[in-house]
Amino acid sequence: MRERACVDNIWFEERVGANRLAAYEAELAAATTSRALRDGHSRYWKTFVVTDDVPHSFMDDMEPADLGSATLDEYQRIVRVESLDRPLKSWGGDFEALQNALVNRDTALLQGFLDVWNEARDHRPAFAAWRDEVVAETEADDWADRLRNRMGLAHFRAAMEPLPVALMEYTVRDVKAEAAVVSAMFTSPTVLDTEPWPQFFPAPRDIPYGRAMALAPIGDENQLLAEMLHTRLTYKPHHIRKLGLIAAPYREHDLRELRNTHLLALRIASGRDDFGEEIP
Repeated sequence: MRERACVDNIWFEERVGANRLAAYEAELAAATTSRALRDGHSRYWKTFVVTDDVPHSFMDDMEPADLGSATLDEYQRIVRVESLDRPLKSWGGDFEALQNALVNRDTALLQGFLDVWNEARDHRPAFAAWRDEVVAETEADDWADRLRNRMGLAHFRAAMEPLPVALMEYTVRDVKAEAAVVSAMFTSPTVLDTEPWPQFFPAPRDIPYGRAMALAPIGDENQLLAEMLHTRLTYKPHHIRKLGLIAAPYREHDLRELRNTHLLALRIASGRDDFGEEIP
């Protein structure tokens, strides 16, 4: 089922430009098995997307799926949920100290933590959402669990112990200020912007943005959450909106049900009955 979903994602994708597709196919040229195809996809992603250079996702000659970067409202607010597990280990401090620093507005301690974290981060595209689409989730007491579920962050598990996370909030202007080398700083996510991943689901070209597949079946197309990619942002203390813990393991829904209900919502939202195919 998971392998079928990953292959479907490649088949359904409509936003990859010709030059980028050629670069991708070059990595898969010698593949003759499903395992080799999967390895080639991962190799492409690790080489050209997870990079300290400009990712293919934003390079002008790769015909990126630009969201109209030049015309976006510069004061529109963006949110992103970040796992702090690795950054805290690199920093050497604990989560409680970081929480106290945020409450007490200890910018020196926060900046010290961010210096370590920013240094370790690469330039891979950041998956993010508009704040005004997740206001209810961000204001809830269990905001971390709710955002994990709504944004489809299946890799943010809390199986053995709570996972520390940060809700980062910033503006279009913040991103643009650091992205002078490319013209498309905000793009729609494509299947090539992630490893083979059944939780990802490409959106049809007829609707703007990607659409995150939530961790529970959605009721209708109005619940589809717009998701975007943007270029790297160097975090500053005022970008940390909240700190919290993902405490509850999410309920594992049947992947077939998740993908088929998401596909139905995409078809309704786009008016495209011919987009994709249900998993039987």
